[in-house]
Order: sequence, then C-alpha cells, then structure tokens
Amino acid sequence: MAASSSDMGLRSTRPQVFVNFRGEELRRGFISFLEPALKNEYINVFIDVLELRGRDLQNLFVRIKESKIALVIFSKDYTNSEWCLDELAKIKECMDLGNLEVIPIFYKVEPSVVKHLQGYFGENFMNLKSRYKNDPERTRKWEEALASVPQKFGLTFPEYRFLPFFFIVSLNNLTTLIEIPTNI
Repeated sequence: MAASSSDMGLRSTRPQVFVNFRGEELRRGFISFLEPALKNEYINVFIDVLELRGRDLQNLFVRIKESKIALVIFSKDYTNSEWCLDELAKIKECMDLGNLEVIPIFYKVEPSVVKHLQGYFGENFMNLKSRYKNDPERTRKWEEALASVPQKFGLTFPEYRFLPFFFIVSLNNLTTLIEIPTNI
C-alpha cells in the first residue's frame, strides 16, 4: 500500500492535491522541494512515497478520485513508466467527469515535446507502447491522456531557471485555484 505524505489532520478539511511524477527521476530533486513548499502553504498533498513496483494501483486510483487537483509533472523519463501512464489515464478520466482540476508541469522538457510525443519522450512512449501491444485498451488510454492533459494550461520549469522563484509563482497560482487562505 502506498504511503501518503499528507498530514492526516488536514485530509478531512482540505482539498487534496495528487502529484503524478516519475519517481526515479524527480523524487530526490524537484519533488523534495515541491512537497515541503506545498505543505508550508497548508496544501494537503498526496505523494506516493513508496512506489511499490508491480503492486495494484487501486489505492492510488482512490487517492486520485479523492483529490480536487492533480499536478502532472512531465519529465524526460516520464514515458518510461507504465505506472505514471496508468495514473495519468485515471487522472484524465476524473478530469473528463469534471471531478478533478489538472495542472500539467513541464519539468526540463518542452511542452511541445510532450504534446507531440517527440524526441526521447516520444521514443520512450513508443517503446513502452510496443511492449504492451497485447493490451491495446490500456495503450489507447495512455495515448488519449497524453493528447489531452498537456493541452491544459500549465507551468514550465526549464533547466536553466532558478527553481525557488517558480515555486512561489506556482504556489500562488495553486493556492488561488483551490481557495486556501494563506494566513492560517
């Protein structure tokens, strides 16, 4: 079962933010800055801290359904992970039902590369898709989610920018979006 990084006392009173990202690539870098920054703004955040490979994703799907906002952090190696893509497909499903606001974040990858499945990002996806050629329904959902979610207005974190400045801008946008007072 995945562990939550959210404070248990806040879960019942605050909208939950689900963070979807490639763990191997971002957990010790970007996420290690993002998680405390969100918590410092009293934002109830769920980050899968265990990422147990091969386990049933149903617990994470429940967390996605419980959330009001999903941050989808696209990165270079994102499409190496069927785990990320399965979560993304569930996020799109909840978004399409109007139950989830989605904010894509393009971390060290250009939005156009993600939107058009180009470069390393696109190659990884095609390789993963060919590994799952016997599960066309699953790969169709991945493709639909990759076509839909990046079209939403999002944030770009280029490699050459100073991250704390963007965290402040991003947090202000997110705080406004979920209407959490910052003077708690």
